Amino acid sequence: MNSPHGTSVVEKAEDGGSVATGTPPLRLRIDLAFSGVGFCGWQAQARQNTIQQLLDEALRDVGHRGPRCVGCSRTDAGVHARFFTAHLDTTMKRPAEVLLAGLNAKLPAQIRVWRISRAAPTFNARFSCSGKAYRYHIFNGRIVPPFIASYVYHRRGRLDLPTMAGITSLFTGEHDFASFTTGEGRKRDTTRRLDECRLEEKGAILVLHVKGPSFLHRMVRRIAGAVLAAGAGRLAPEEIVVLLGGYSESPAVPALPARGLVLWQVSYPEEFQPVSTMPGAPPAPAFPL
Repeated sequence: MNSPHGTSVVEKAEDGGSVATGTPPLRLRIDLAFSGVGFCGWQAQARQNTIQQLLDEALRDVGHRGPRCVGCSRTDAGVHARFFTAHLDTTMKRPAEVLLAGLNAKLPAQIRVWRISRAAPTFNARFSCSGKAYRYHIFNGRIVPPFIASYVYHRRGRLDLPTMAGITSLFTGEHDFASFTTGEGRKRDTTRRLDECRLEEKGAILVLHVKGPSFLHRMVRRIAGAVLAAGAGRLAPEEIVVLLGGYSESPAVPALPARGLVLWQVSYPEEFQPVSTMPGAPPAPAFPL
């Protein structure tokens, strides 16, 4: 029998079949990536096309009979994820390699499971998470190449890039982000800490990198909106300082469209790091930008 931290979630029975190791149910970690185009976000909703709903359906198709999977984060409609983690409690008698292939055969091409591993019983995809990294992509050119149009926000016209790059540092550290979330987000403590907020120029594409332990609803999209407004001369640095001091309706901070946002990385403490079940599995799937 493999160690609880080995690369298989099953062992061979004497009759040649496969049986779950350990005390069932097993807790599995599922790492996936998805394009948010055409989906209403992660969380299952009645009569809506969501990532969680499709993953749950695929799991049932391959033999899972138990609770639904739990995701690391709720994503809005149209938001993409290069790295997303879920966990599942299951008694399925499937080798991880077979399960991974089966899920990808059932899921649409915009959703790919790229790693399945056995997780510690205490692992929770949502509550064990120690940090997330997001990237927001802005295309500042005349014509968006069709191959990336679903992954960028198109902003025509000149922008003050040095000002944009300079004000990103205002967001790092601990602040009250009440002005950078929605009414739903303001129902909880709105103080958050950002460990990174910076702007990268990649030709006509501007990439806003944002990293921190936790985020409020639409927080990154509103930060991106503020940075862009500053670059267009519609928001001064001192106004951003005021907004970071607590909730204010003026000046209003727009949330940029979901299509430019990517959940880039999800982090967990060392004790929850997976052991890949697939030899040579990549550290994370590729992204077109």
